[in-house]
Amino acid sequence: MASQIQELFGYLHRAPFPSLGKRVGDFPLYDSLLAGCAERASRGEMVLPSEIPVSDDETSKCVAELRQKSDISQEEQAFLDYFDLLEQIRTALHRQALQ
Repeated sequence: MASQIQELFGYLHRAPFPSLGKRVGDFPLYDSLLAGCAERASRGEMVLPSEIPVSDDETSKCVAELRQKSDISQEEQAFLDYFDLLEQIRTALHRQALQ
């Protein structure tokens, strides 16, 4: 499981932060906290489920609204792609924590 988190963390490390993410809720904080958890887990440290952050309400609402749009801009798609990567990491962290 650590290897999957390492791989996902590598993708996150190389991905540009989406410009829309700077304007949505506490998304930068969520990104930072989750990246910290992923870095720890990729080094083999245990991350407790209670330490794994979730996105704030404004970010969750924005993501839901964007997923309903039929005409999405490149900026919006970049944000959704980045958010989806964070969700993959969050899911992998939960799986690792429950093992």
